[in-house]
Amino acid sequence: MAGVVVDRPRFGNVVCDLDGVLYRGSEAIAGAGNALKRLDEAGFAVLFVTNNSTRASADVAGKINRLNGYAASSEQVISSAEAAAELLALDRPASMVIGGIGIDSALRARGIPIVDDPSLAEAVVVGLDIDFTYRRLDMAASAIRNGARFIAANTDVTFPGSSEIHPGAGAIVAAIEAASGCSPTVAGKPHAAIRSLVKQRLVPGGVWVVGDRPETDLAMAKAEHWNAALVLTGVVAHPNEVDADLRPDLVSASLVEFADALIRDRLSGGPGLAGGAFS
Repeated sequence: MAGVVVDRPRFGNVVCDLDGVLYRGSEAIAGAGNALKRLDEAGFAVLFVTNNSTRASADVAGKINRLNGYAASSEQVISSAEAAAELLALDRPASMVIGGIGIDSALRARGIPIVDDPSLAEAVVVGLDIDFTYRRLDMAASAIRNGARFIAANTDVTFPGSSEIHPGAGAIVAAIEAASGCSPTVAGKPHAAIRSLVKQRLVPGGVWVVGDRPETDLAMAKAEHWNAALVLTGVVAHPNEVDADLRPDLVSASLVEFADALIRDRLSGGPGLAGGAFS
């Protein structure tokens, strides 16, 4: 995809994480939907980039619409499942999936066959799987030891729920890595596969990456010399928790505060935030 289809001129990009930024589990973060609408109306192209591999892009867009009241399209959504599928799109190996419908959907969309027999698997793609069992661990490790490629949608150890932190895909990836003795190629944030998909959909202008997780969101921004904004509605409660090499360009209490700052700067003609002075 060359770029997001827009109905008005765009001059910059906001690349927004989901869990911990727009919502926590099944609960919307207050004001996030309105902040998205205001960014859109101000002329920013908004993309949603998530390491959650459990849903197809259309379902992710539907969740944003349902919880936040923002009419997201599937073209605005980029997931780690899509990034994992891109890593396999050239040779389309028969793939075993440890994960949800998001990975299945992304693989099938690229013509990649899905198998459940370890002896037939040429690749094993791993994401968050809430039904993960010892048997699936054994099958995945066996396939990888026998030469199957090991692809991790992401290695996020945790993710924020409505009221607490839950184990993430990274915990499952770590178990398979320990059992197989092999390390995965990681597709999601902050790695190159998902960054490549993001770059294909950017419009001209500055880029702000907004997220709650330093090792994924802020690291992705740093890798591409994009602007990094940390919001404190997810896994990080205070900016002092962030390592010096991942220090953000802007810290905001929430997406609402970030949007206020970006739009205010744009309307004032300031050279900083909206202009991408840090990029």
